Amino acid sequence: MAKKPIVCRKLKGLMAENDITVRKLSQKMGISENSLTLKINGHRDWWYWEMVSVMKNFGFTEVKDVFPEIYNHVLEAC
Repeated sequence: MAKKPIVCRKLKGLMAENDITVRKLSQKMGISENSLTLKINGHRDWWYWEMVSVMKNFGFTEVKDVFPEIYNHVLEAC
């Protein structure tokens, strides 16, 4: 059975609020737009360093503040 994608809705909202496009964010992170889009929509897993890069770009220090969907999924799995 395929796993259900974990869509990063909070990150999408932060990007919209801050007028940051996938192109801009992917360039800041040093990854492709396609890769970032797949990660945001839950079709590819995030590396921890990528999550930290996103958090820093938005001025956050806690994973759960930017990626609550992933954070809660991990807590539920434990």
